[in-house]
Amino acid sequence: MIGIHDLTAEQEAFASHAGGTFVHACPGAGKTRTIIARLAKIAATLPPRRGVAVLSFTNSAVDEFRERCRAAGLDPLLKYPSFMGTLDAFVRHFVVLPGCAATSTVRPIILDSWDSLDIEIRLLGQFVFRGDPVSLDLFDPETNVIDPGRIGHTGLRNHVLQHQARYQQAAAHRRRGLLQAGYLSVGDARVQTLRLIRDPVNGGALGRALAARFHEVMVDEGQDCNPLDLQILSWLREHDVHVTFVCDPDQAIYGFRNGNPAGVQVFKETYPVESHRGLTGNFRSSPAVCRLAATLRSAGQVDQSVGDTANVAHPVLLLAYGGRGPTATIGRAFLDRVTELGLDSTDVIVLAHSGKVAQRAAGVAPSDSDGSSKIESLARKVAEFWSPAATARSREAVVLAVETLLLDVMRLRQENEHLLRTVERVGMDRRAHRRRALSFLMSLPKVCGNADVDRLAWIARVQAETERLNLPLPAGATVRNFFRRPTNGQWSNHLQVPVELGLTCAKIHDAKGREYDAVCVVIPPNRAPENRSEALFESWANRTDAEAKRVIYVGVTRTRHFSALAVPIAFADRCAALMIACQVPFSRRDL
Repeated sequence: MIGIHDLTAEQEAFASHAGGTFVHACPGAGKTRTIIARLAKIAATLPPRRGVAVLSFTNSAVDEFRERCRAAGLDPLLKYPSFMGTLDAFVRHFVVLPGCAATSTVRPIILDSWDSLDIEIRLLGQFVFRGDPVSLDLFDPETNVIDPGRIGHTGLRNHVLQHQARYQQAAAHRRRGLLQAGYLSVGDARVQTLRLIRDPVNGGALGRALAARFHEVMVDEGQDCNPLDLQILSWLREHDVHVTFVCDPDQAIYGFRNGNPAGVQVFKETYPVESHRGLTGNFRSSPAVCRLAATLRSAGQVDQSVGDTANVAHPVLLLAYGGRGPTATIGRAFLDRVTELGLDSTDVIVLAHSGKVAQRAAGVAPSDSDGSSKIESLARKVAEFWSPAATARSREAVVLAVETLLLDVMRLRQENEHLLRTVERVGMDRRAHRRRALSFLMSLPKVCGNADVDRLAWIARVQAETERLNLPLPAGATVRNFFRRPTNGQWSNHLQVPVELGLTCAKIHDAKGREYDAVCVVIPPNRAPENRSEALFESWANRTDAEAKRVIYVGVTRTRHFSALAVPIAFADRCAALMIACQVPFSRRDL
């Protein structure tokens, strides 16, 4: 790897560019290192009380920027007046919260989704539907209109079609109550943001304030911007904020947050041609991996391998598997090849679009039980916390869930009330409560045997550790009544001892921005009626754009030395033909 002071001509041109710039960077092009070099140049000339905002889309990417800044001696950029965080956090902190403060005395809590508070829309009386309710997330936050086609359950979808106006009226009423109580979903926050930046008076004043504070706003992973994100960045540029936008459209994999690759291309054209920059040359991956990645690009160009792995000649391993789905056989075959090549088995990973698919291939058996007892919920959270697939974000979500669970033990939380609102209402010390939740979580056994005696022992341990916390309980409430034994023993499946392959696994989305010595990407079998794997190979062969293909592209480009593809036997010949046609060095093994 080249150092921060040893930049290529392309990297130096980006690092030294005056004003905002649009940068197209291929995987492994030294993007992060070059951004740090640019930040160092900007920091050296920043006037007093002006800062830089560095924005990405995942907390792990933000954490890496923080670490790199500290290593480069750029600690001042980690505090006021600079800002380092996700783009969503930037919008919440600098746009939504100031806008809400002007119109409400309640500090808003912004939720990733309404589902996190179990907000349900039901019709009552003669129009009641006896099955599952409709999530408020399915209703447009601006119009409250619902698209019944997004509902998977046929009976519920037909009921919504029959009573759509009533459902929409109920959703509008519920949303108004939640907004008045100080809750916003990310979608509602977007609506608030748009209203504010379109307001010539308040929006103009906020734009000028941000321009006075931030010399530059730098956006990493810009291909994941949705249309609102692009509108906000355009609004900042209209107020003379320098916006530097770094992206790779082939890595756009956040369709669930309405990522808009076509809109990114339109946004590019708003920059003058002299502000367009490119980072080419892959300092991460071997030539074979670069060739494999090129098959997944619509344009098909092959990046040149120019780093330490430029002379690595390991062919791609195509693992063809049969059966109903991935098993640990895939992980064992991948690990065998890693050992043969003399690679570090602690720096390899199994990846898939779905976390469960990756877990099964790595020999970590996910539980399919969906029970809702308190014991099962807690067992699921313990398993998620200690899972090899866990990320900083998923572990944080577990801790929040345990904090909420302990509030429920004490019967402090009101219906559909967020943890933060409860803590605020009862005057609780949030830090002390978090320490209590962490202590409780860490004290619980990570595994549970499959016999009744094992299950009883695990439940008894939960009850004992809860009682040890000395929580203030209302009259009539007991820990044993709260954590009752479930009616069946399937809950312990979450805590079964996995096959010990020692392999790390994760969703591809969670591995984005990271790199490993070797990666195995698992493609699941085709399943009707979605036929997702069929659609993937169709777009792969025809070089048409598809998010599923971009997800696989992100997965295979995480590796330095060696890449394996685990493919259902029904698609193995098609995959092999693709690699032959594109001159990808590979070997095939049928499992």
